[in-house]
Amino acid sequence: MARRSEQSRNQLVGLIVIISGLASLVGLVVFSQGKNLWKERVSITADFRQVSGLREGSAVQIEGMEIGTVVKREFVWVDYPCDPQTEDRGRFGQGRTDDCDRTMFCAAEGRCAELESYSFNKDLHAPCEEDSQCGQGEVCVTQEMRRRYRGVLWTGGTGICDGFTTDHSRIRVTLSVFQDSMMHIRDDSRAAISQNGVLGDQIVQISVGRGEPIQPDGRIQTTPSMSETIDAVKEKVDGGFVKVEEAIGGIAELAAAMGDGETVKNIQDRLAAGDENLRNTAAGKGMVGAMLNDEDLLRSFGSSLRGVQDGAADLDHFLAKGQKALTKFDDSMQPLVDDGRKKMAAISNALHDPYNVNVSTRLLYDSQGKMLKSVQDTSAT
Repeated sequence: MARRSEQSRNQLVGLIVIISGLASLVGLVVFSQGKNLWKERVSITADFRQVSGLREGSAVQIEGMEIGTVVKREFVWVDYPCDPQTEDRGRFGQGRTDDCDRTMFCAAEGRCAELESYSFNKDLHAPCEEDSQCGQGEVCVTQEMRRRYRGVLWTGGTGICDGFTTDHSRIRVTLSVFQDSMMHIRDDSRAAISQNGVLGDQIVQISVGRGEPIQPDGRIQTTPSMSETIDAVKEKVDGGFVKVEEAIGGIAELAAAMGDGETVKNIQDRLAAGDENLRNTAAGKGMVGAMLNDEDLLRSFGSSLRGVQDGAADLDHFLAKGQKALTKFDDSMQPLVDDGRKKMAAISNALHDPYNVNVSTRLLYDSQGKMLKSVQDTSAT
């Protein structure tokens, strides 16, 4: 009796274990489906300048929907190829390329480049109008370049040379995303590091694109983070303050110069000389004054101009008549030339005709010299 009770108890325990195992398996499957653990994934990369707060396992979202996670972070030195003829030029879909990040430009050597920070020392930046006037490793910062690459950070003026670099230090972040989400990630999509809520973790946010699809293991371009944007604004503000200081310094120098009695006297003397010249001209003094106040001279000058105009008109009329006469001569000569060509062609055909037994023809065109030899033999006899 006790043995049967023990067997029943063992069977009950085994049944409970089996049911618990099945329940755990079902729960694991449901949990995995909820976490999309069974969905196929692909890897893409994004190069950031800084990834503060981003860690492996951080979420990857596209327009707020989670599509993957961060799986790797590493430091890399990279350079990006580009086409200087088509980069950021023209309209999208009409030959324009966009291989460089927004803060870069395409250098003449075909590499994406970043400008060096403006030093605010004019002696270190030579004036220029084109790249050929700058040294090796420098580019001429022009108005056209600033309009073309609006995202490039630059706090200096235009028409000066500045150095650039094509080797970039980046943090390459590898993203594992769902295969079915790749249809929304295109070559014009951008990745940015943002915060998931006010106190949330750092995530990678990807924008929906409309260009060509990104291939697996491809690279998606990035946009500056909030801290990078703040640093750029701070640098621009600092540059603006420097320009204001230079302007104030120039005003101070002008004020100091105006306070110098010698400078003020020189300016007054020049103004007085200019006023005197105007008075003399108005009074008819000097060559210019005489020309402006002498009516006979003005009439003579006007007559000369009219004579030149009439002469030019006569010359145009003569040239037109000459052109017309040459055209008529050409029209009349063309039929004669054509007729002469026809007659010369007929004579040539007659000379080359093998069935032509005319003696003069044979004498004129006797390639083997038979007719000439026959005439010589006849004369000898």
